[in-house]
Amino acid sequence: MRFISSCFFILGFQFLIGCGNSEPQPVPVIGSVTLNGVPMENGFIYFKTIETGALERLDIKAGTFTGKALPGLRRIEIISNVPKKVVIDGASVEVPENIIHSSFNTESKLTAEVLSRGQNTFKFDVRKK
Repeated sequence: MRFISSCFFILGFQFLIGCGNSEPQPVPVIGSVTLNGVPMENGFIYFKTIETGALERLDIKAGTFTGKALPGLRRIEIISNVPKKVVIDGASVEVPENIIHSSFNTESKLTAEVLSRGQNTFKFDVRKK
């Protein structure tokens, strides 16, 4: 009887050990973004999974960003908004306007290979509209 109990304990323990999370986990990424050759004051950067559309958004402050992204080939989209006054129904309101050229966001061809191990440091130079 003791032998059977020991076998169940060992099998149960091995089952628990083997049940780890097999999905990819986000890894640290850091980098810099310049706007027309000067560190971009503020904005954000998307690391987008091309196949699924899943994305991570990291803030850009004083030309740098830091955070976590999933490993793999990622499409990069960079946005920097400034307030713009518009008139809606006769009232003047502020709305965000992206000042970055669309070739760096909605039509971006920028990519980054995020490694599951090792250093993930990226540099991007973008242009205004």
